[in-house]
Amino acid sequence: MSKFVGIVSGKGGVGKTTTTINLGMVLTNFGKDVVVVDANLKTPNVGLHLGVSKMPITLHDAVRGNVHITEAAYKHICGLRIIPASISFEDSKTKSHKSLSDIMLDLHGKVDVVLLDISAGLNEEVTDAMKACDNLIVVVTPDMPSVTDALKTIKLAEEIGVNVFGVIINKAGDDELTAQNIETILEKPIIGTVPYDENVKKSLRFKFPVVYSHPESAASFAYKKLAAKLLGEEYRETLQKESVLGRLMKKFK
Repeated sequence: MSKFVGIVSGKGGVGKTTTTINLGMVLTNFGKDVVVVDANLKTPNVGLHLGVSKMPITLHDAVRGNVHITEAAYKHICGLRIIPASISFEDSKTKSHKSLSDIMLDLHGKVDVVLLDISAGLNEEVTDAMKACDNLIVVVTPDMPSVTDALKTIKLAEEIGVNVFGVIINKAGDDELTAQNIETILEKPIIGTVPYDENVKKSLRFKFPVVYSHPESAASFAYKKLAAKLLGEEYRETLQKESVLGRLMKKFK
């Protein structure tokens, strides 16, 4: 049975898309059949993060009822399967003929895990995407504005009856709020903490998930540990042979 997991946040800029892509990449490496769906129809970012922003068929074509959603799926060079949304301004204004929750039904039984990168905010598009999910994971940065907005997102999920599995603290470092503070405010468990890591910025520049471009970085280890936790397993870091891409990227530091 396919599992549908939505990655959400109360505000933009917390690293939600980066989290979605890297979790998808790690789960793929762990042997799961995964697809990442850019469920942000207004301001999509998955394709931009991976350097495939202009694809001939996108999620927008599926929501208009022009194609089956599987026709909008692509495999990135890193091995991650994605269903991107269109970055066109005109497409962002197009009204959907089918709801996201209805379209996601067409992926049931075809993959192990569907990760939905859901837009920030509390609008109808967010609500519809949430309804397509079995569980939600909330991404926050350790500061009050992010956590306050995340609380509203959690309340929305509770109102529509979608389970919030837990919270990921991203860009952790010299923090305004501790993990305990955040857990107390949101009343949800912290399931993972990803440290601030300059390698994430480098991976974005090269259009790859950081777990692919810099597999031995601190952020990569955190994503691997988190993915294992989602699978109910314990992750033990082993010394990995550095990828050719990783060696190449060191030359551009």
